[in-house]
Amino acid sequence: MYDYDAFFRKYPVNQHDAIGEHHARFASIASLCRGKVLDIGCGTGSLADYFFGDYTGLDISKVAIEKAKEVRRKDAKFFVYDCTDLYAYDLENFDTIVLAEFLEHIEDDEKIFDAISKKAKKDARLIITCPNGPRIPDESHVRELTIPELRKKFSKLGKIKFYNWTHANLQILCSVDLNQKNDNLVSLVMIVKDEESGLERAVLSALEFVDNIVISVDDKTTDKTKDVAKLYADVLKTFTFQDDFSAARNFAHEGVKTKWCFFLDGHEYVAKRENLEKFLALENDGLLVSIELENGLTFPNPRFYRTGCQFEGAVHEKQNCKTTILYPDFLIKHDRLSAQSKAASIARQLQRDEMTPRIMLGQLKKDPKNLRALFHMGNYYQARGEFKKAISSYNRYLKFSKNIQERWFVFFQRCMCFSALGKRFRAFFAISRADWELKGRWETKKMKGLLLFQKEKYQQALEYFVASFDPTPYETLYRPLLRDDAGTWNLIGECFFNLGDYDRANTAFDRAADLTEDKTKKEFFKKRAALMRDILKQTLSK
Repeated sequence: MYDYDAFFRKYPVNQHDAIGEHHARFASIASLCRGKVLDIGCGTGSLADYFFGDYTGLDISKVAIEKAKEVRRKDAKFFVYDCTDLYAYDLENFDTIVLAEFLEHIEDDEKIFDAISKKAKKDARLIITCPNGPRIPDESHVRELTIPELRKKFSKLGKIKFYNWTHANLQILCSVDLNQKNDNLVSLVMIVKDEESGLERAVLSALEFVDNIVISVDDKTTDKTKDVAKLYADVLKTFTFQDDFSAARNFAHEGVKTKWCFFLDGHEYVAKRENLEKFLALENDGLLVSIELENGLTFPNPRFYRTGCQFEGAVHEKQNCKTTILYPDFLIKHDRLSAQSKAASIARQLQRDEMTPRIMLGQLKKDPKNLRALFHMGNYYQARGEFKKAISSYNRYLKFSKNIQERWFVFFQRCMCFSALGKRFRAFFAISRADWELKGRWETKKMKGLLLFQKEKYQQALEYFVASFDPTPYETLYRPLLRDDAGTWNLIGECFFNLGDYDRANTAFDRAADLTEDKTKKEFFKKRAALMRDILKQTLSK
């Protein structure tokens, strides 16, 4: 058996500070504790410095307990006890039982959990932390544990929840509310290929609200994607891609038992999540959430869909949900730049670029009114700089579509295409038509201001730029621009400068500097403001 007395003689009381997680881990544990707390394998009792209620710590090391009594608060209780057998201990007096960095030190935990199951309060809470697989190697560890292993073990005892805390990639943190039923509401379902860089962040971003994780790995993967997946997947699958993304996704969610599926790609992550339980209680088949691309373009997709719904379409696949509802309090960010290797990102884009025209144009030959194909071909041509072809696809889409939100977006994209071709009059007409579809959108006003600015109609541009500060008074599905109030104030400053109003230009540039968090831009705007003040002084001195 490992000599823990020797360990605690050798190292200082707060030895765990060395790996930089000490404070965050114990603060996270303390936030989950309630009532009377029993800390099993407490070491030198660090948790007593973070949880200030009724606290009892047990450890097999006499040296650790002696140090704990010396340095921790006087009302904390510490006892030497062999925690590998808890049958003789009075567990029913405690509301919370903590096993922090304990399980990896013992080979057999059956006696521990059998005792907890039989003797602990029926509504007690377990809190467990341990290294995430092999992430924190140590000579005293006798085994490695993963989230799938812990979920399988503890879900028998009660409702289990895992937490995406500060160092979740290093150490697992979970709680188990004894004798409560697991929700079994949501399964995270992923298909991945060469996603080693971003997969872990993607999974962790969804960890707290999913009850099951399914990861299906492409058998052509060349990096360590599968190794990362093993740390998190309750169900790990391998698939062979057959020129059909919908088939891959349907294979991945096959066999899922939860009420909902949630899909996320390995280069995405959940950036916002509010009111999820409220929306999961609705009767709809799909929840439309926002996906934000690297360039700021945001579009809707029913990433939450009822188990049983199937994907269709070999490329730009979609779920066949009969009824969907907008879930505005949820945001997924797409991030190939930092979450996927350059080679993998290029390969994925080339694959999409080859599949999109081949498959979508084939669909249009069969059905020239296929709105989905027309929409995606317009996006495809626009992204490739083939603006005339994009406009042609968008025009055909607008001829048949009745979807107001999508029509607004397509008119906006037509405006962008005409602007790129230098046809500003047609661009202005296109953005005006967008305003007929959905009035009052700030993006429409901003774009009109930009077009007028390019035509050197600065007074008119000013009016639209100022109007664009007003938020859109309703929920929108497609958002082609990120709000950039600092950038808009800069444009207002340029308008005033060109109109010879240097005082107001100075004010506008100062406002731009105040609003931006980018240090380079802030310095640039400040220099512009200073230049306006200099010009104004020179003008007044004449």
